[in-house]
Amino acid sequence: MSPTRRTTTLDRTRSATLLAALAIVATGCAGVQHIDEYQPKKRDYQSPVELVETRSETPNGSLFSRTHQGAFFFQDQRAMRIGDLVTVNVTEDANAERDAMTDLTRDAGVSLDITKFLGLVQLLGNAVAQGGQLINAGQTSDFYGKGQTSRTEHVRATVPAMVMKVLPNGNLFIEGHRVILVNDEEHHFYVSGLARPLDILEDNSIDSSRIADLQMEFTGRGVITEKQHPGWLQRGLDIIAPF
Repeated sequence: MSPTRRTTTLDRTRSATLLAALAIVATGCAGVQHIDEYQPKKRDYQSPVELVETRSETPNGSLFSRTHQGAFFFQDQRAMRIGDLVTVNVTEDANAERDAMTDLTRDAGVSLDITKFLGLVQLLGNAVAQGGQLINAGQTSDFYGKGQTSRTEHVRATVPAMVMKVLPNGNLFIEGHRVILVNDEEHHFYVSGLARPLDILEDNSIDSSRIADLQMEFTGRGVITEKQHPGWLQRGLDIIAPF
């Protein structure tokens, strides 16, 4: 093989390798391809009660202070600072039932017999029978109503969250998102709330039942989600339908 042909083959190989590398980088920069434009939810948590911030402890000059997370080799490395990760185990069971019944009955009657009223009864003559009632009225009203509602929910999920804020009393505001895309169906998981460091387990996980001011959203969009809603024509007919 001549040197010129060998150089040309080497240049082509390098060009192909460079194009493949650029394609991989472009694919990585593209990230997750959402079905529609997606804006992650952000919650600006404000405590409902005023918390007084305590003074921080003055450093004693030691290389390992008490506030340093790695100061103690045998200390549980739990999430306590901004940026630490916490795994939220969502386990929610809700069961609500309500019964209501109303039964109303009302019966009213009025009977009035006037024999003399400034001589007007005598003027009426035969229009009023002797001993008859001049006014007689009656009313009956019945109402019966009954209602019943029942709802059962079971939610199981695991959502990683991050410590976004540390309150003066030590409680942690955590927030986490999770997006799953399977066969053109996109699922979004969101969780946020207030957690106590004592409720966080050794593996940096916490149960959702121990999170205060908890907000959870499990939504989806895609082909399956669209099929769960009626079409636009049917929705329009339902609006103008009299029955």
